Parts: sequence; structure tokens; C-alpha cells
Amino acid sequence: MRLTGGVFSVALSVLNVAAAWNVTAEYAITPSSDGRFLRDANGLPFFWQADTAWLLFHRLNYTEAETYLSDRASKGFTVVLAVGFTQEGITSPNRNGDLPFVGKDVRQPNEPYWAYVDSIVELAKDKGIRICMVPAWGQYVHDSANNPGVLTASTAPTFGHFIGQRYPYLPKTLVADTNPWWENKTAVKADYTAGGVPPAYNVVDWSPVYDALASGIIAGERDAIANSTTWSPLLTIHPTNQWFSGGPLALASAFLGDRSWLTLDACQSGHADFPPNPPIPWWNARRGWEPVEQMYAAGAHDGTHARPVLDNEPHYENRYSNGNSAHPWWNASDVRTGSWQAVFSGAAGLTYGANAVMQFSITGLYASDGTGPGDYWLADLTLSGSDQMQWVQKAIRDRGDATYFQRVPAQDIIMGDAGVDDKRVTATRDSAGSWVMVYTPTGEPFAIDTTSLASCDDIQASWFDPLDGTYKTFEFVCHGVSEAVVTFTPPVEDGHVDWTLVLELSTSL
Repeated sequence: MRLTGGVFSVALSVLNVAAAWNVTAEYAITPSSDGRFLRDANGLPFFWQADTAWLLFHRLNYTEAETYLSDRASKGFTVVLAVGFTQEGITSPNRNGDLPFVGKDVRQPNEPYWAYVDSIVELAKDKGIRICMVPAWGQYVHDSANNPGVLTASTAPTFGHFIGQRYPYLPKTLVADTNPWWENKTAVKADYTAGGVPPAYNVVDWSPVYDALASGIIAGERDAIANSTTWSPLLTIHPTNQWFSGGPLALASAFLGDRSWLTLDACQSGHADFPPNPPIPWWNARRGWEPVEQMYAAGAHDGTHARPVLDNEPHYENRYSNGNSAHPWWNASDVRTGSWQAVFSGAAGLTYGANAVMQFSITGLYASDGTGPGDYWLADLTLSGSDQMQWVQKAIRDRGDATYFQRVPAQDIIMGDAGVDDKRVTATRDSAGSWVMVYTPTGEPFAIDTTSLASCDDIQASWFDPLDGTYKTFEFVCHGVSEAVVTFTPPVEDGHVDWTLVLELSTSL
């Protein structure tokens, strides 16, 4: 598809006919050979720096989408998360007035709607950004009360095939903000509030619908690339930050770890930093590294199930804690700290979100949902946290392609108390010993064991600034492996306290 004067031409709508534009094989990203990282079609490192833009296809016109994508490209974002069949609903038209389906039938995509999606996917591609396609929001499998939606085991394969054939090589998140294993959450909360002995709840395993959707996507992609029988897309689910007591944790692999189609593990550490309302547990947003560590460890037990891991929805910048205006909102420091900690704990990248941007609220057109102080997406577009995400990627990529796939979490090199929650000092290193990096969110002195470095000769030491991506070198004298534990004191300047220590052999530079 090509745009001319702001007007696009499209082919006639026929189910399972590929789009009028092509996503080439060079667009693909896949797990690395050890399953821990992501790589591009040439086998080179791919760092997942994602922005959250759930309603991009639905609420922005083409000019606005270009403004948005240009901003994110300028800040180093490599991925944008966007939903095809959005949470707005099956009867809600997009900005152009087009509905997603004909006659409310998810097996009959409405061509003008999806042609516009094509145009934005291609626009992102031209700017060096990959769309992570979310085919549908989770409510279309089931709602909070456990009622079935329009995506069923019988309709999901057809819709999945359409998505796969039309958008091959795009990474995909099957559904968003729900889990396969579900009870009636509405009743669980009401009964707990009422007190007494709760009844036994009907637990439904919706994973057959997930499997059907995944199978359809894979079949569609293979049809689009000349009936390949070997290609597998980068595919995951986007769990909630909550789970039911006694059930699997809210991690993609906890529910679906035995599925061959699950090629990426993901969690949502969420937006709340206080204990959950019983009896439904949730992740603590100030401990986003915790589910990352658990996913990473799960893959370590069996190499056949090692997958790249991501926190796919940490706290959004400019969102109230738990989305409630009675609580403070998350700022740049919060999201910056969480991103560094997640990546150093083993994540293959990071996901950022600005609250008004993820929903694309527009005054007088699309009201903000009230979960943050911002109510216009263009204002939140320039929040400082979005600019600071690129420096996490820079610190990792600056170590060079030769060591990129050798990076491992290194919490064991932290000596003494590493700190709790988002005050935790977090470390990563090159498994071959050419460098170590340690992120401190507090500015307080910390001690590390340096014996993982392959040599004590000519080590270059620096403090990397997470606010602007610059290095401040300092003199470091290594006295040999017998003097392994070294205490470092971060600089105090520039109005912030978080820094990343970098120690690397000069031979690796």
C-alpha cells in the first residue's frame, strides 16, 4: 500500500488475502540461539526498547501517528505495542469512521479499517520501528466475570490466520491484560468483601482459545511466506499483574510454558506499590525485577524452554499508583529505575509507557480515563522518562556486539545489603569476563566482587549517567584477585542519585 496526498488505495476485502504491502523477512526478530536474547534477521543483536501505544490504530489520524512515531524513533525506540481489535469494542469505529469487522463477525475483517492499520505499520517500518501487534484485547476471550467473548476456539483460528497472513514477521502478543486461567473476579472480590466462607469458584482454563489463536497466526504467517513449515513468529501473551490464589503466577510461561508457540516470556509488573486487596495477589510495581528474575530462572532449569523475557507493562510515567488519584503518580525517576533493574536482572529489553499516550486521550474527542494527571497525549509525549529509556539500550550496546549475547544477571557480585524494592542495587556482567555493570538508584556506596573480570590489567572505570547517556571516567587501580571486594561511591551531581558503574577491560573496547 502506498499513500498519495493523504489518501490510500486498497484492494478489495477478501478474507485471508495478504495486505497490499509487504513486510519482508528482514523485518523479523527471533530468539538468540541460547533463547535469552533477541536478534534480527542477520543474527545481530536486537534490543527491545518498546513504547506502549495500545490505541494507536484506533484514535490517531495519519498525521498524528507520524508525529508520534517520529518522536519515538528519535528517542531510540525499536518497538511499539499497538492493538488491532482494540478495547474500544466491536461497534466502535476508528478515527476514520471504520469498524474493525463486517457485521460484528471477527471472521470478516472490514478492509478499510485494516488498510489503515497497514498504513501505520508501514509508516513505523519506514522509521525503523517494529509494531508489536496485539491482535485483540483480552476481554474478547473472556471478561472479568468469566463470561466468554467473541473470540472462541472456533472463531480464533480464522481471525488468527488473517492477522498472521496480513502481518507476517511482526512480533505478536496474542491478547492483552488477561490470563488463560480465570475465575469470576467480580464474584471473588464481592464475596471476600461480604465475609464468611467463600464458595468454590468455577475455574475456566481459556488456553484452548489462546492455542487456537496462536495456531491460526502461525498458519497465516507460513502461508504468507510461501508455505514455510519451519518459521515460528515471536509470540507471547500479555498477562495481567494479578493472579488467583492457588493458581499460576501471572507470567506467560507459568500458564503456557509447555507450548512451542510461546517464543517470548512476558509479565506485567503493573502500577501498584502497596499490598493487594485479598484474596487476589499482584506484583509490586517497585519490584519489577522480581517477575523478571522468576521468568529468567524458569528458563535456566531446562535449556529447551529458555526464552527471552520482558516486563511488558511496568508502571506508566504520569499514572497514579494503581490508577487512583488518591495516590502519587509515577515520575521519570520511577520508570527509569525500574527499566535498569529489569534489564540487569535478565530482560531482553524494556517497555515504557506514558499514561496519556498509551490511551491517546484527546481533549473533546477521547476523554482521559482519569488514571493519571495528564489528559492530552501530546503533552505526555514529551515526558522526560521517554527520552531516558534510550540510555539503557546505549549502555548495553556500547559493550559491543561481540559480548551482547554473553550478558548474564550478576546479582551475586553485590556484597552486603543490595537494598529492597526500587532501592535495590542491580548488576549484570559479561559471562566471558570483559566487563561488569552495576546500577545504583540511591547514590549510596556499594561493594562488589570484581573477580568475574577476566583480568586485573588495565581496567577502564566510568560512571554512566542514566539521564543523558554520558560517561564520567575515574581512576581505578585493580590490586589483584586477592583483593576482590571493592567499594564504590557514586558521584553527587546533576541533581540525581542514580548511576551505572562500568568496569571493562581496555582490550574489549
